Amino acid sequence: MSNLLTGGDLRARDHHRIEDDAREEGPLHPVTLPNGVRMQVVTVGLELTRQLLADQRLSKDSAKLQREIKRQLAERGSAQENLAGLFGPSMLNSDNPQHARLRALAVKAFNGKAVQQLAPRIEEISAELIGGLPENEEIDLVKELTVPVPMHVIGEVLGLPAQDRAHVRRLIETMMSMEPEVSQPASDELGGYFHGLLSGNGLDPRSLFGVLATAADDDGDRLSHDELMAMAFLLVVAGHETSAGLIANVVHDALDNGLWHEVAEDPGLVPRLVEETLRHNPPVRSATHRIATEPVEIAGTTVAENTLLLINLGSAGRCPRAHEKAGEYRLDRATTGHATFGHGPHFCLGSALARLETETVLRQLTSRFPRTVHAGEGKPEVTHSDIMASLKSLPVVLRR
Repeated sequence: MSNLLTGGDLRARDHHRIEDDAREEGPLHPVTLPNGVRMQVVTVGLELTRQLLADQRLSKDSAKLQREIKRQLAERGSAQENLAGLFGPSMLNSDNPQHARLRALAVKAFNGKAVQQLAPRIEEISAELIGGLPENEEIDLVKELTVPVPMHVIGEVLGLPAQDRAHVRRLIETMMSMEPEVSQPASDELGGYFHGLLSGNGLDPRSLFGVLATAADDDGDRLSHDELMAMAFLLVVAGHETSAGLIANVVHDALDNGLWHEVAEDPGLVPRLVEETLRHNPPVRSATHRIATEPVEIAGTTVAENTLLLINLGSAGRCPRAHEKAGEYRLDRATTGHATFGHGPHFCLGSALARLETETVLRQLTSRFPRTVHAGEGKPEVTHSDIMASLKSLPVVLRR
């Protein structure tokens, strides 16, 4: 079942079939990453997925993850990778009590009120980009809109100088490419950029990240330089790549299911459309890496201590035990339960921001161009990394 990760040249929704077939075959599937690291992909129903995401025996600790990955690389005779970027000691890669400490500090910058303060700026960014799109000709909406919007937003969140944002975007794309010979140098360069930003005076203190850099708890505890570095990596990956993927998937799903004009007529449908895409066609295929700290039984099969795990999220959202006709995309569901933003202590702190960006773009785009249609032939290609499942391109013709 190695195609749970690579999948060859996948097209839109091909990975649904792969993931759903895997769920029906069994709970665990051994895979090997391009760098040779071995792990298990978990494909189970929604209820068990939520239990596993909250299971403290499945550790997110940065040191444990790095130790096992480096052990496997050394076993293969591979060069030791610098894993401090994607596997640095951020909230994403920590267990309690450290996770609770980091999250409590981050909440000060990313609470609902702080995110809502970004809403007018997100409206402006979306309106400016959408206003510049050409009508009645084929364009790639990924390139022209769904990537630039969250890049501008994460630039605002991080307080990045405007002239640096395109370069940072290229580094993020390269780092997430699953090609070790280029992804590691990009990660190192991005780390150097963030180090310079935090060490100098380039960070906007009014940005959410600027607030985070100075936030302190009641005892005066604040994030260290290394913790801020790890948080910056977390924000660019979780706060940019996933939002870009979600916006593209929602636009594609609205068009592909004949719902575009309906949403244009009734903007109140936008949040329901976003939730159905999160359930049925999430941009994140699997939750990020976990490691078993002891033998753990998963749906009748035991994984050994130190096993690396990826918990698949798409197959959980499309679980037939959780939803009637789970494989269909529908807006009339009584519930749209999913685990796309995680569950338990690691529930995504940026979920409100991702929803806000996506709903803003979809509302403006359907309102301005209510007769938009797909362009090109066949289904568009999707990424096929271990984590992401977003569109590489989305050819459309925008029509008023």
